[in-house]
Amino acid sequence: MSGRLRLPEAWAETTLASICAHRTGSSKLIKGKLHPERRPGRYQAFSASGPDVWCDRWEHEGEAIVVSAVGTRCGKAFKARGRWSAIANTHVVWPDGRAIDLDYLFLHLNDEGFWVKGGSAQPFVKVRETFERPFALPPLPEQRRIVAKVEALLAEVDAAKARLARASLVLRRLRQAVLSAACSGRLTEDLRAPPSLAAAAPPPAGLAEPLVRAWPAAPLTASDGAGARPPPASWALCPLGALVDNHDGRRVPLNSTVRERRRGPYPYYGASGIIDSIDGYRFDGDYLLVAEDGANLLSRSTAVAFAASGRFWVNNHAHVLQPKPGVVLGYLELLLNSLDLQHHVTGSAQPKLTQAALHAIPAPLPPTEEQVEIVRRARALFALAGAIEERVTAAAARADRLPQAILARAFSGELVPTEAELARAEGRGCEPAGALLRRIHGDQAGSGASGRG
Repeated sequence: MSGRLRLPEAWAETTLASICAHRTGSSKLIKGKLHPERRPGRYQAFSASGPDVWCDRWEHEGEAIVVSAVGTRCGKAFKARGRWSAIANTHVVWPDGRAIDLDYLFLHLNDEGFWVKGGSAQPFVKVRETFERPFALPPLPEQRRIVAKVEALLAEVDAAKARLARASLVLRRLRQAVLSAACSGRLTEDLRAPPSLAAAAPPPAGLAEPLVRAWPAAPLTASDGAGARPPPASWALCPLGALVDNHDGRRVPLNSTVRERRRGPYPYYGASGIIDSIDGYRFDGDYLLVAEDGANLLSRSTAVAFAASGRFWVNNHAHVLQPKPGVVLGYLELLLNSLDLQHHVTGSAQPKLTQAALHAIPAPLPPTEEQVEIVRRARALFALAGAIEERVTAAAARADRLPQAILARAFSGELVPTEAELARAEGRGCEPAGALLRRIHGDQAGSGASGRG
């Protein structure tokens, strides 16, 4: 700070070592030998993970800050009040309340980037080195105003993050609702005749009718989406296998060693999309790939069905389907991604959607022109949701950066009016932080008082 930072008026340069006492946590207290739950007669104990264990006795009373001293989260701080203990791998800090407010100090210490650290595999905080660095100290009343302002702003940031998280959830639900509406007929309800006329309507055109007639109607179950509602009268219902040609027999899996030798320009697909590139291809055209195995069949963290076009290679973890004439690939993609597959999948440790189970899935099928319109409308809605999601993601990223920006302004005297400015405006005196420190240190020298460290 001296020579590096121009201090705001009435602030002083000092060190935390001169205004705080500190000591390591007790090596006699081992986390595994303490109590994991609270009961009468037990006292809170702090480990490197925070206040997560309980002791039969207490070592300290009053207020202090306990810092995680070792591990991946070293530098994370916790406030301790009442009667409590700090165990191994922690460091306890007692601020001199005449010079620095505990909550103000906590804003600094709880920033993991504030600490000088050592180690790599097992990082640790260097307390002495950290506490001997120059530290900018505002007057005590200003510290308290900074704390109040920071806490208010951080509460607003947290509320904004919660709203953004809810927006992301709404967008996920919107996508699922679009899929459900697309494959139940609700998305294109305006295109069809009123129910009173639908029953008298002629059979739909463009459905590859011989294919539909060749397969018996597949019964809908509660797991088949759209609330297991029967499809509109102008739609057909048949097993998925009636609508596609299966090309699983052309798949060839290649292990990573072989793929490493055969790097090339063609995509190599697995159950969830492109996983590598290869110097050859097994397919050329437009196909629908459907995950054959993996936890994603049930968790649905990514799409289970996705289009693949051009020249590419597929391993044996994705079914390869090609729609028959009159069947739109994009519609089948929507359909399969709309379904809850748990009743079609076998296995739990390694869920699997067999070819037979895939082909037996009941498939509501609209006329070809309606399939095209369903795909167009669904993609338009997905594009809108995607644009909104991009804005939500960008806003969330900005919100993640706000706490550090708020603290940076707070610690440079830019967040609230300084004590010197307020004193002039109110016509009163102001004790600069430097004068306060000299008075405190003078009192200590005169009384022979010492810290707790």
